Amino acid sequence: MNRHGLFRCVLALLGFAANLFAQGVGASGDIKGIIKDSSGAVMQNVAVAIVETDKGIRYRVATDSTGQYRLTGLAPANYEVSAAVPGFESQVRKNVVLNLGETVIVDFQMKVSGGKEIVEVLAGSPVVDTARGSQAGVLEQQSIRELPIDRRDYLTFALLMPGVSNSNTIADNADFRVKQTPQSGLSFYGSNGRGNNITVDGGEANDDAGGVRLNVSQDVVQEFQINRSNYSAELGSASGASINIATKSGTNTLHASLYGFFRNDAMDARDPFAFSPALKPGQFSLTASGLPIKNGLNRQQFGGTIGFPIKKDKTFLFIGYEGLRSDSEHSVPLLTSSNIFAPTAGQQSIAGGLTAQGNGTQVPCLSGPVGAAVAAELGFPAPNPATSLPAATCAAVLNGALTVSPTTGPLSAFVVNQFEKDGGLFPFPIRQHEASARLDHRFNNSDQVGLRYSFAHLKESDPDVQALIAFSRGTSVLNWDSTLQGSWFHQFSVNSLNEARLQWNWYQFNVDTNDPGGPGLDVQGYGFFGRGIFLPSHTTARRYEFTDNLTLIRGHHTFRTGFYELIRGNNTTSDTFFAGRFEFLDLPGFLLSPCLEAPIFCNLPADAPSAISSLQSLNYGLPAFYEQGFGDPRYIDTRPFTAGYWQDAWQIRSGFTLNYGLRYEFDSQVGPLNTYKKNFAPRLSFAWDPVSDHKTVVRGGYGIFYSPVYFQIPAVVKALGNVNGVRQIANTLVTILGAPPANSAEIFGAMFAQGKILCGQPAAGANSCITRADLAQFVPVSNTGPLPPGTVLFFGQPNYRNPQSQQASLGVERQIGNSLSVSANYIYVHTTHLPWAIDKNLLPGAPIVSGQPGANGLPTNGLPFQDWGASQCVLNPGLCFADSTHTILQNNEYASIANAIYHGGILEIKKRFSNRFSLLANYTYSKAIDDSTDFNSDYAAFNEVNLRAEISVRF
Repeated sequence: MNRHGLFRCVLALLGFAANLFAQGVGASGDIKGIIKDSSGAVMQNVAVAIVETDKGIRYRVATDSTGQYRLTGLAPANYEVSAAVPGFESQVRKNVVLNLGETVIVDFQMKVSGGKEIVEVLAGSPVVDTARGSQAGVLEQQSIRELPIDRRDYLTFALLMPGVSNSNTIADNADFRVKQTPQSGLSFYGSNGRGNNITVDGGEANDDAGGVRLNVSQDVVQEFQINRSNYSAELGSASGASINIATKSGTNTLHASLYGFFRNDAMDARDPFAFSPALKPGQFSLTASGLPIKNGLNRQQFGGTIGFPIKKDKTFLFIGYEGLRSDSEHSVPLLTSSNIFAPTAGQQSIAGGLTAQGNGTQVPCLSGPVGAAVAAELGFPAPNPATSLPAATCAAVLNGALTVSPTTGPLSAFVVNQFEKDGGLFPFPIRQHEASARLDHRFNNSDQVGLRYSFAHLKESDPDVQALIAFSRGTSVLNWDSTLQGSWFHQFSVNSLNEARLQWNWYQFNVDTNDPGGPGLDVQGYGFFGRGIFLPSHTTARRYEFTDNLTLIRGHHTFRTGFYELIRGNNTTSDTFFAGRFEFLDLPGFLLSPCLEAPIFCNLPADAPSAISSLQSLNYGLPAFYEQGFGDPRYIDTRPFTAGYWQDAWQIRSGFTLNYGLRYEFDSQVGPLNTYKKNFAPRLSFAWDPVSDHKTVVRGGYGIFYSPVYFQIPAVVKALGNVNGVRQIANTLVTILGAPPANSAEIFGAMFAQGKILCGQPAAGANSCITRADLAQFVPVSNTGPLPPGTVLFFGQPNYRNPQSQQASLGVERQIGNSLSVSANYIYVHTTHLPWAIDKNLLPGAPIVSGQPGANGLPTNGLPFQDWGASQCVLNPGLCFADSTHTILQNNEYASIANAIYHGGILEIKKRFSNRFSLLANYTYSKAIDDSTDFNSDYAAFNEVNLRAEISVRF
């Protein structure tokens, strides 16, 4: 069925929504209570009126045989609740504040009429929600409006909640997450920022990677609820938190706002890492230093809102807009001192020792291919195996060979120029626009409809140029989102309510590179230049969502049942491996001189060897490896997500509510990745008011929760898989140890001579500067037939399944005084089946070594580790690798086997706003145990044949 046909069918379903079952999304709240007479006896058939004061909308309900009443599905707002019965004084509770997802209890004790017909009481908002069994909190409008926040990103307020931390920062600063797969930025109970579900007015606002789409501006938000754990079965699509955002609606009174926030660098301190480049293009010196400079900043954030009635008590409109214009500068301290082009400290020490020996002593000075090139240039005999020279002469030769000087040759001039032009201060412009309009109409007491449209657009350049990320490695982001949502609320009776919702979304997320052609030059420890290996990436997604939920109040039971369908269409073009990448690492000193590798041969201390640095490796044109891929970069798939649930809130007796239910989710996958069909999620929680005074609650619960499988996992399995000898993207990795011509140094030399290194704009029809035809003379890369050497493959675990979390909590909350509450809670979260990329090409036969760097130079903290680069693996590859021919470099299995456990104790103090003061304070003491960071394959285990060794503990 095409998209238009699907859309028409969903519209037809919406038309019959009143007869369907439903999916609650926590976008409303309840008001309930019990009515007694002055003797304490319950009263039935008491008329209760609930009025939304800002809109004049009136709801009516009556008490049952137990004296109780309940109205569900109410929008978060201020209400007036009144009770009336003949022969008794009518009572009115004003300023009853209902927050998102809360149940407000408003009890009445009726008195016999004594002449005063109406008794008014100012109620205020509740301090303790004695009907809630889950761990949740609400950010009300006052907090959103008054609290300061950077860039007006209101979701950041969630960090004020207990157990929530910023997932944008990784503790060891080894962040390998790529920009095109963002996460939410919110870590709940030790999670990695994925696995959360964000909704706006009940409609989902997630992207395909676990991040949050652009949605509405801060001044459009009425409030939002953060369900941290143990929430009911009506909420799902998450193994972490569920955040429900409610937007503002127009009222019977015209309200408008206009605001502007302006900031510049006049009062800012200088960035301590901001320096001008030590050298300007065309200049060279080994003693130049950059000068401190100050980053510029000019930012304006502005907007306004207006809400008004089109027809009082009937039709309302609310419109909001916010814009951001920011022009700042980012510092790239690549070249703060030109002494990086001089020999390293260890090399200078060796040269100094040789100089001290004078020319009366011969030493084996030059060796290896670099030494041979130096000898030929200077007219010395070729190494056989070494070229001997007087010690002082050798020192001068080594100093010259180890100095990166633009006068040496074209490659050296190219290297120096990259540092000169790609460091310093660079502009970081941001342009963002967010606009939305919401229309609400009430046909009668039984039917209400709503329509909301929102559009957001973000464009920013160079958000990631910093530290050693050169300007040419920088990116630009284009992100826009368009969402249309319609909803219909139908009340069959005061005890039966149906809600239907339809949402259409279209968004785009593009990440482009400053250098369009590549290849990338990764000079470890000095700088990263040129196009990134996984970019550009262009995503266009269309998402169609249908939700329907039915609420039935029967006696002491409030039943909810629902159905949910989300069609996730994704069209992504990701040039994975297409740019090509040369990796420059430290190389053994013997490639130039025995004096560097084994100083004792040159009459120097044996304990002070010195390697050739990665910068010198670039200067010599000696990359440790080269990697590139070719093929079809497009991933186009549609994945349905279907869910249904049933739950009951059973008030077993006054003051004790039991919530129990079951949810089922079916997350359809495409291509070779398995679709798991057993995502059953039981939920159970309770809320107990032990003294029935609405001031104390003991709450606890347990539930199972599932997260969707993110699009990148089946996309990578499909694009980088090898299915019947066919590869959508074929890739190769060639090392410096390869037999010519399949040798990374030969490829680099030839490509540099042809002007293919950072050539700028690729030729028409080409994805990068270096094409498949350019590489064919060195190594053929075919998408069919035999694998190219050094191939990286991905495949899915046969029984791959969705991430699952088991959540449990137990706690108590007590009101103190009129506006203060104190709570203590224990939280347990056990998440299993998290995604992890495991290289199945590695075998446990690799030797265990210690006292040396790990893979890719990673630190080992002195601990022993298995070394697949050891000489035993080179001599006997079948001992260490499943593919002993080295045709397969990595054979990565995406497996749902990672785990995380969280134990937390939380103390929280909250003071409701009164007397111009509110307070929210909490302390969390927690222990988190996990074995993986994210699904990115760069977060592979340090030892992929001993995954238990990856378990780490955090407090």
